[in-house]
Amino acid sequence: MIETKIMNLSAPFDYIYCNGELGKHIGTLIVTKATWNEEGEYELETHSHPIVQYWNSPKGTVWNQAELRDCEVLCNDDDKRVDVDTFGLLCYQRYNQLTNEAEETQTETLADSTSDVAISLKEGLRHYSIGFRNDDNEKPFELCVEVNKCHEGYYALTMDPGAIFFNITEETMDQLAASLKEEREYWEDFFDHTIRIKYSPESSLAIGFVENI
Repeated sequence: MIETKIMNLSAPFDYIYCNGELGKHIGTLIVTKATWNEEGEYELETHSHPIVQYWNSPKGTVWNQAELRDCEVLCNDDDKRVDVDTFGLLCYQRYNQLTNEAEETQTETLADSTSDVAISLKEGLRHYSIGFRNDDNEKPFELCVEVNKCHEGYYALTMDPGAIFFNITEETMDQLAASLKEEREYWEDFFDHTIRIKYSPESSLAIGFVENI
């Protein structure tokens, strides 16, 4: 026997994220299945699916491919800001998910880097007027960077598993330094200046170079 029940939620509503989808959590569809096994023992199976409202559609979309335990709460209506560390972790996890799905289906991935995921997710946050917060904003956001020579000159590559990713190639170290400054300005602006990026060396050529940019 299968029974369903809708549990309506009240304000302040949470904003949740799962499988690349972002929505305002306004209710929960509870599906209950009661069975008896071969030994005649009673077993109860329950599933809780989020009901959301998208920024551009009517209320009542059911996430039938996700359950509440799979979702991440980003924030709620009392404080519409998402933690920068949580944001970075979700981007990294989503990128890995897309990469694994592409490998399994032998298709092209929908994101070339974690930065692609970050840009897409921030666009979703913007629709709901959600910003960022950094609970440790006095501490610099350290970003590990590898610097090395290559055929075209020199490159700088981020080594952190998070939202920020870049792989820059320039002819000279001076040009590379200028590009790294631009990247820092871009990402600090991306996170609404809630972070202050400090480059940390991840290779011998980076030592004494990235710290002074």
